[in-house]
Amino acid sequence: MLLRNYKITKVRRSLCHPEWIAVRAELSNDISEVFPYLNAILKNAVYTPRVPSLNFKMETGFTSLMPQGIDVGQVLYKEDAIKILDYLRELINDTWERRESITPLYERKGEIKAKDIVDFLPKTNCRECGLPTCFAFAVAMMRGQKRLKDCSALSKPEFAEDKEALVRLLGTVASEDVAE
Repeated sequence: MLLRNYKITKVRRSLCHPEWIAVRAELSNDISEVFPYLNAILKNAVYTPRVPSLNFKMETGFTSLMPQGIDVGQVLYKEDAIKILDYLRELINDTWERRESITPLYERKGEIKAKDIVDFLPKTNCRECGLPTCFAFAVAMMRGQKRLKDCSALSKPEFAEDKEALVRLLGTVASEDVAE
């Protein structure tokens, strides 16, 4: 087990979106050794080895891993952040346990663009998400302002494969239980 515990040390309101909070947690252990392995398995991770840090987008917002800290942004309640931190502790420890079967990736990958997301959206421009186009929805997802569940068309059976592709594109941290 690489990460035993975390302690929330800071909770603050987002300046851009006051309804959201950002949470910082201090870690019991240095987790930087797992970053190259997470970088290999998380499709949307941005790894900066010289810092070191690993940043990625979850359906719930942006997350930053540092050697002895985690920042979780864009959640509504502290309880949501705790669910995400628990999920991340499990992900970190599971990845560490499986590291022998994962080829670590030590360099930075290309980032996912809004165009990559819109390729799998229904492209109906239905406006049910509150935005004028599916491309605007994709941009809002990139900014953490929208989540997959905000696109009602993706819950229809005919778009199930597209939704699955988006979950894969956005990485393994796009779990529905964390996104609620």
